[in-house]
Amino acid sequence: MRLPIDTETVKFAAAGPAEPILGDQSDADSGMCGRTLLLTVEEAARLLRLGRTSTYELVMRGEIQSVRIGRRRLVVREGLDRYVKWTPSLGQP
Repeated sequence: MRLPIDTETVKFAAAGPAEPILGDQSDADSGMCGRTLLLTVEEAARLLRLGRTSTYELVMRGEIQSVRIGRRRLVVREGLDRYVKWTPSLGQP
């Protein structure tokens, strides 16, 4: 069974993002208010368009700020924003 897709709200990677990937994204669709402060490593990987393992490596090297809560490792969204701005391969300081 195929689900209908609302093409008005779907963005395709080939078209490129109209705004920064980590811009003022809202979590309204997930039922949360405002912007999520912490992300799972898998969510961060999707935002960065990287694999889960590569993202874990960045987190464990301290290149992406994270916190440990219980047994969970969560990525701090501001740390993710800083990483994207800092990444030398993007030609920025």
